Amino acid sequence: MNFNIDIFFRINACRREIASRWDPLETGVPFPFFVDHVRSQNPMPNDCHTYVPTFILPATKASWDRYVRAAKCDQIAALETGLAYCIAAKALVPKSTADLLANAHAQCRLFDILLAAEAAATQKRKDDRVKGGKARQERLRPAKEYAFRLFRSMRPEEGWKNAGEAARAIYPHVKDFVIRNRLALLPAESLIRTIRGWLRAAFYAVV
Repeated sequence: MNFNIDIFFRINACRREIASRWDPLETGVPFPFFVDHVRSQNPMPNDCHTYVPTFILPATKASWDRYVRAAKCDQIAALETGLAYCIAAKALVPKSTADLLANAHAQCRLFDILLAAEAAATQKRKDDRVKGGKARQERLRPAKEYAFRLFRSMRPEEGWKNAGEAARAIYPHVKDFVIRNRLALLPAESLIRTIRGWLRAAFYAVV
């Protein structure tokens, strides 16, 4: 009897460990629903080593890009497999219970590894975007200097109404300059926004 009580404590502790990892994923699915899904697969002690995760999120967050979505699927699969081991352990087969719980804990560790890998990959993508943005700005530096020269030389007698007007007026010349010098070519709207951003400080200084 004492053996069984101890096992129940260990099983519940393992389930709490899985639940503590599920909630921060912010899937929008309550953990009990997740448990019900895994339980409906009827995981058994002798079959867990071939368990295939089947849980599919009913909807994914719009803010999840394809990289995050793929990472979340891998993390959920690890938790589902761990939960399957945990549920199967309730069969209380003495020779397999310890192994099942050990495997459930191993899936939690796998989840932690996957989570850390996702965080590292996300940070790398952010760093790459920052580096790419800085590199693009550096490549466009000659165009920026040319835009400032045009801003001064093409200034109407009554002055520019705003930075947007100036940007639209000098845009064709800057675009030709960028193409001629094989700089970082941007779509029309993006280049106009970039020029407007360059000129905004200069516009207010002139005004």
